[in-house]
Amino acid sequence: IDMANSDFDPLSLYLHIPFCSSKCGYCDFNSYEGLDHLVPEYTPALLSEIELWSAAAKSYALRTIFFGGGTPSLTDLEDIKEILRSVHANYQLMETVECSLEANPTELTLEHLTGLRELGINRLSMGVQSMNEEELLLLERDHSPARVLDAVADARAAGFDNINLDLMFGLPDQTLETWQQSVRTIVSLGTEHLSCYALTVEPGTALYYQVQKGFTPEPDPDMAAEQYEWTQDYLKENGYVQYEISNWSKPGKECQHNIVYWNAAPYLGIGAGAHSFFAGQRFGNTDAPNRYIEQVIETKLERDNKGRATMRQIAGGETPDRETLISDAIILGLRLLQGVNEDEFETRHGVRPSAYFAKQFSKHADNGLIELEENSVKLSARGLLLSNEVFIDLIPDREVVS
Repeated sequence: IDMANSDFDPLSLYLHIPFCSSKCGYCDFNSYEGLDHLVPEYTPALLSEIELWSAAAKSYALRTIFFGGGTPSLTDLEDIKEILRSVHANYQLMETVECSLEANPTELTLEHLTGLRELGINRLSMGVQSMNEEELLLLERDHSPARVLDAVADARAAGFDNINLDLMFGLPDQTLETWQQSVRTIVSLGTEHLSCYALTVEPGTALYYQVQKGFTPEPDPDMAAEQYEWTQDYLKENGYVQYEISNWSKPGKECQHNIVYWNAAPYLGIGAGAHSFFAGQRFGNTDAPNRYIEQVIETKLERDNKGRATMRQIAGGETPDRETLISDAIILGLRLLQGVNEDEFETRHGVRPSAYFAKQFSKHADNGLIELEENSVKLSARGLLLSNEVFIDLIPDREVVS
């Protein structure tokens, strides 16, 4: 579909594959190891949920499809083929649809990568995290730096010309030099996109336990800031454009799927634990894969018997009020380096950010964290480092302290 001459609204589709060969110590995503026995039942459940949502999405056309996890690259090619076949059968797609798949270097082979490319996956996102052996051990990653080099080479041979590599900085005991080594190595591979995230020690993870017990030192925020600022300079020198707090790309290779999130545009999440913002509502599916499978089957049987269905796999949700929608939109929009266009925001939400958030913007303009221009607002260079200090004041029902 050519959206320029179409009555369809754009929509993004997220497909969650929750299975992993091993659970990394820092990970708090909805992912599981040791549940391989559920894989044969999971794909049919995913296919059923894709079909269940098709009627509600009939006025939309997909602009992005994203396989996330977990480790989608563990999924059998035949299953990926069936999932994509169902998506094509049940939804309208744009001509330029971006179709991404997350992968770990460990499991990737040239044969599998070639198969993925032939099925229409046109963007590969690989979880590298570090090119340093000791740091990979700390993160409980089961690949080596050499394996990353081989996986990228195989992806190129398979025809991928849009590859993202994830890296993590601010690790315990990570020096500026080891971080620089990782970034320089990744850049030398010519990757089109880099996502560089500061490590967050999340409660409930194995790493959190290790830090709490003193087995692993806490990350050093000053070192993380130094690593981040060096990364900004180095990637700019090497032809990358920073378009979001944690994301850089070669021109024209920005991740269109993630831009949907930052623009607070609608997306539909399919699979265990997947979240959606669709038809003005936010909702999420049941996390546990076995329960998700059962609930999708129940929903499908109910629909087959009655012609309609209550989406039993949805664990909870809300219809955000106007105040929440405005707050969410400004916080997400400020993550983008270009910031928020006042006219566009007013057209969509009925308020001008500079007036609606006048007190908050005045405070953070004074402390140098945001920059107010004639028709836009954006984070300053310092604000990119301290973005949470700005965002927390933009949440509804919070008193702004000058």
